[in-house]
Amino acid sequence: MAFQNLTKKEWFERVGHMGQIAGAKRYIMQEGKKDNVKAVDIWNGSGLAFTVICDRASDLSSMTYKGSSLCWLSNLNVSSPYYKRPGDYEWNNNFSGGMFATCGMNTAGVPCKDQDEKLELHGPISNLPSEEVSCQTYWEGDDYWISYTAKIYQARPFGENLCLTRNIRVKMGENIVRVHDQVENLGFVKSPFMIVYHINFGYPLLDEGTKLYLTYDKRFPTSEWAAESEDKIGVITRPDDGYKARAYNHTMGADENGFAYAAIVNEKLGLGTTIKFDARQLDQLNLWKCLQRSNYVLGVEPCNCRTWGRDREREENHLVYLEPFEQKDLYFEIQIHDGPYEIAQAVKRYNGSL
Repeated sequence: MAFQNLTKKEWFERVGHMGQIAGAKRYIMQEGKKDNVKAVDIWNGSGLAFTVICDRASDLSSMTYKGSSLCWLSNLNVSSPYYKRPGDYEWNNNFSGGMFATCGMNTAGVPCKDQDEKLELHGPISNLPSEEVSCQTYWEGDDYWISYTAKIYQARPFGENLCLTRNIRVKMGENIVRVHDQVENLGFVKSPFMIVYHINFGYPLLDEGTKLYLTYDKRFPTSEWAAESEDKIGVITRPDDGYKARAYNHTMGADENGFAYAAIVNEKLGLGTTIKFDARQLDQLNLWKCLQRSNYVLGVEPCNCRTWGRDREREENHLVYLEPFEQKDLYFEIQIHDGPYEIAQAVKRYNGSL
């Protein structure tokens, strides 16, 4: 059944509470590694639903459309941040996957040693709990909105003092999730600023024959096997244990409004998604392919850095800084395309698939 575009008055003629159609629910998870993890479920009445994990930087865990998953979940599913241990690659051992995991904020990418500071994979932000969590529903004329806001602090004595304020909004009946992050340096010395949005697509959207689209300028394979298979970057095969995970960094081209785009389309399902992001701050994208059994995932990752480590970013004069009390606004959308017509409209902006 198609979503009905009714006026506010017409909706209240039909329901006693708007939660019957769209809304948000806060709760605390139980059992296993997710025990005591705080979360929020949000649904918008058109078949779009997702879970925000408050205790993991307010990142998105599961996301479904009309009951079909759009993302990849690791075999951990949801895991508390308190299972994160120190170590170069320990981030992987508490990586739940999900619709997106934030990486940063003063380092992202591979572990390294930068100016005598030892840095772990992808930084600490995705294992930090949120504060000042707020869920709101409100009307703008006849449009009904669900909004989630929280703050995440990455701070330590004699170190960085960074605050990420996150707002996630979705309009009832519209298949777009809007994420607006504002990052502020609350310290008195400038801080390196690196951020990667680790957006993870999975089955059934990701499957043999799925097509990839990207508005990019230049591509940089991050490994020998990535370079050897660059001509097959857009080829999605069946799960294969012999497949080595690989990644490709890209610099992005933007439209006249400053936005860059990436899309993943499953024509057999009649389902697609687009990541639209503000390339004035997120001017790069990392594409991570892992087509192994169980670890069957495509990472489409808007970012402001390469993933080769903060030391290399500094050496190449690419490293971004936040001056004391400087703020940067970051924005991206996850758009869903339902059916052949919406898919055809969405892929018009590209010069073919990868």
